[in-house]
Amino acid sequence: MSALVQPGVKVSELCEDGDKLLEAGELGRATCLYMSAFRTHATSTVSHMRKLEKSSLIGVISTLESWLDSYGENKPAESFNKGLAAVFLSTLCPNNLTATVFKMESLLQSGGHGCEEIFARCTALLEGKRNPPPEGFSRMVLEITRALSCLFAEPHTIKGLKLYLKAYQKNKSEIVTLVKTRQAQHLSKIVKALTVQIMHMHPSLMFDSEWAVTTKENDKLSVEATALMMEFLLAISPGNRKVQELQAVHMFLTGRFGDSAEVYSALLHHGHCQKMSESSTDKSFQDSPERRAWLLTGRAAACFSAGGRTAEACGDLGEAFEIHPATARIYFQKLFTDHGAGVAARNHLRQQAERGLHGYRERVLLRPDLRSTEGVELLDPVITKLRTLCLLEPDGGGRELRVRLADCLLLRGEHKEALSICSQLAATQSQQSYQNTVQVLCGYARLLSDDHKGALEDFQAVIEHNAPHPSSCVRALCGRGLLRMMGGLNYLTALDYVTASRLHPQEAALTVRCLVPWNCRGLLFTVLLEQGRVMLEGTGEHKSKSRSTEDSQHLQQEDQLNVMSKRDNHRSGTPAGVHSLALLLMELQPGADGPQILAADALYQLGRVEEAYRLLLSVGPTGPRAPVLARLALLQLHRGFLYDTNQ
Repeated sequence: MSALVQPGVKVSELCEDGDKLLEAGELGRATCLYMSAFRTHATSTVSHMRKLEKSSLIGVISTLESWLDSYGENKPAESFNKGLAAVFLSTLCPNNLTATVFKMESLLQSGGHGCEEIFARCTALLEGKRNPPPEGFSRMVLEITRALSCLFAEPHTIKGLKLYLKAYQKNKSEIVTLVKTRQAQHLSKIVKALTVQIMHMHPSLMFDSEWAVTTKENDKLSVEATALMMEFLLAISPGNRKVQELQAVHMFLTGRFGDSAEVYSALLHHGHCQKMSESSTDKSFQDSPERRAWLLTGRAAACFSAGGRTAEACGDLGEAFEIHPATARIYFQKLFTDHGAGVAARNHLRQQAERGLHGYRERVLLRPDLRSTEGVELLDPVITKLRTLCLLEPDGGGRELRVRLADCLLLRGEHKEALSICSQLAATQSQQSYQNTVQVLCGYARLLSDDHKGALEDFQAVIEHNAPHPSSCVRALCGRGLLRMMGGLNYLTALDYVTASRLHPQEAALTVRCLVPWNCRGLLFTVLLEQGRVMLEGTGEHKSKSRSTEDSQHLQQEDQLNVMSKRDNHRSGTPAGVHSLALLLMELQPGADGPQILAADALYQLGRVEEAYRLLLSVGPTGPRAPVLARLALLQLHRGFLYDTNQ
């Protein structure tokens, strides 16, 4: 079905062949031959066509109209020339609407020349000034053609966009189809114009500023019209990521927070899939760190505003500040602070961090093995939230926030970063709050960095402080005791841990489980158990070997720490002190028998026989039976139960 003219073929022969096909009912092939004849000699062909029956001529005209209106469907052939068909049609039927529209569309496609005249012509046709106004499909085509010509003629006004919306309101699906097919070449310009207009409502909330907003202040659309424009934009460009981003922002600003969060999630998921796809060669759609941080901050704002999703919001904020802090801070200001939610968001971040740290402490206390590091991964979201809070502050976070961050980093094993933060805090002479806490954190960070001398100085400064913070003092005693163990001063190690366990048993247990390196905990446990036995037995040989000038200084400090106690047997190294140490060891290793036996011996020396007896009875059957039975026999003898003693 070619419309090309073969060499040597006469116009009359083409027309005669067309007539034969027309009589046979093959209207399409006949029209192609007539077009070929028209291209060869227009006058002769038109003269021949005028002689056809009216019904036949109407059939040819209808075929030409359907071909001109077809986009992707029912095309006659690859070599079909729509321009020639339009000229042929307008020659056969002057002022034919289909041919006129095609010519106007062709002018617009060639660069928008004569758009003012096209706009005037479309308006005249639609208003029916000369002929009756068109209806149905022809009217819709005229409406979108007029809208496009107006958009080209007056790009800085919303007149053309209003014409699009007016047509879209009346026939939504048909207008969308026509725009996507007949105006596909200009679709990007239409999308840009719509996007710019919607951005004009809240330009600062969009990530890209490449599309400048130039609409006049007095030429804005209403909220309802903006919603309709957003609907139209999504319909003609459903897969456009920038349009979807605009949709998410628009939903957020119109109070549809849940829907906004879903759109943000889809965008983030798409960006993640693009990043993970190694076969993807299109890098233009892969999210940059800045864009991903913006999307995460936007979703956080939507989740936070939706209510009941603060945990998700805090997680997104933390991730955004990890990816690109500068971008996250800018959009936090725009989406949270400027909307009056900045303080509430910070409070929720702090609460989430506190809750996470509490969960970590509970997990630590439930560890079955003293050497285990189980649960440290729970600190990651806590650290992220604390970092976020610090980054939200103009000065990098207050002293209290940075102390908490350093503490969590140290617990996580990031001792270098913790030391850096603590050194900065210690160098601030104008602020002395949290001084003990900063020093003890510095001490542990230096200990883990193998700076034992610096660590000992920090621990000593906390212990010798006039009014030490209790928890910090316990940590310092545990740290100094660990250093003494490394130096072979086992008895002094035990004295430090006795004092720590009596000041704050749970804090001492947490310190051993969290801050003492895992490969030192087993040895520390064994040393403390042995030295507790030495203290109870009162063996002078062990004491004379380990006590030194440092020991005497320590005992003086012990007297200061226990100045409130009026009884001598509450000092370190006495049965009361050993009992506290044994309870600490039982807390550290609940299933071990050694600490229970040590505690029972201490209770016996304190005269608390019944408690010692009950404690020995609770020792499991897998433990060493001989030491337990011997002690039970002595206790029964002490109670006067000779029969039970023999048993």
